[in-house]
Amino acid sequence: MSTAFRVMFNLILVLSFLFIFNTCTKLPDDKLMDKAKTLETEEEFEQAVKYYDQLVEDYPSSPFCTEALYRAGLIYSNPIGESSKAISRLKQVIEKYPDSKFAPQSQFMLGFIYANNLSDTLKAKQEYTEFLEKYPEHELITSVKWELKYLGKDISEIPLINELETNIEE
Repeated sequence: MSTAFRVMFNLILVLSFLFIFNTCTKLPDDKLMDKAKTLETEEEFEQAVKYYDQLVEDYPSSPFCTEALYRAGLIYSNPIGESSKAISRLKQVIEKYPDSKFAPQSQFMLGFIYANNLSDTLKAKQEYTEFLEKYPEHELITSVKWELKYLGKDISEIPLINELETNIEE
């Protein structure tokens, strides 16, 4: 056997081992969730959403999927500021996991993103109205009604805000 052949054979063997090792060491869903939450706490938001998205991709039936999608949606909305990705994640929660405890919160956040991030009052009203229909007993119902009441209004048109500003100035 020539030296070049042995070197090439050993190189292929090492690369094969590394490939097999890397593909077999996929993190379990709970570890992906823990890592994502840690990164989120450390304000490493871009990395956190990668772990949340990886969890959903690798483990679509995991009990952590709904929370991962919801948290990714929140991060994409703010601080990352990618509303379309936020909307996509939140809609997945509602469509794929309608009975999840994160479905009502996702529905609320859709309205909030349309109203406050995108200034699309028509879509915001649709999402908030859908919330009222689907979740009439949910704890966020008061917030949804407040959002609808002041939807599209300038902050100076909201009496409570004006009162707070007046009290602060005094």
